[in-house]
Amino acid sequence: MADQSPSPGTESRSRLDRWARFASEELARTLDRRAFLKRTGSSAFLAVAGLASGRLLGSVAQAAGDGGKRPAPWPVAPSAPMTPNCSPPGPYCNLTGVNQPDGCQGANCYEHLSSGQVVTCTLYYTYYANGCWTSAGSGGFWTCCDCSCSNGTHCGCAQFSATPLHAAD
Repeated sequence: MADQSPSPGTESRSRLDRWARFASEELARTLDRRAFLKRTGSSAFLAVAGLASGRLLGSVAQAAGDGGKRPAPWPVAPSAPMTPNCSPPGPYCNLTGVNQPDGCQGANCYEHLSSGQVVTCTLYYTYYANGCWTSAGSGGFWTCCDCSCSNGTHCGCAQFSATPLHAAD
């Protein structure tokens, strides 16, 4: 007949299991779950929104490095060339009158200063099925988008990345 005594580690695991079960039950009794979930949900939403906008980590790191000066008008990777490798159907969508894509949200169309007036812009599908394409540049890739503005003008947006845009993603 086989010996049915527990292995040496089984008893300590059983004690740990029992302790964890009692501790979690005690925590559940004393915690206001509704308030906890509300606070956790709000914090998680703000963190994800900050990360999604690209401003949560970039602004903090840049402000620490440059003495709290304001970030660049359009974010690029540190090794990114400043001139986009795109050929939009007009100038780059801009708000300053300089041919840089500072009127964009990433590579996405947003606004453009045309004849002294800021107009809204959306993707322009005449040349590309989804309005955007990827172009190789030194050290990475440019995601380029054609834009059509509400006053009939056209412009383009661009964003630099170390990896190319994949339509299947």
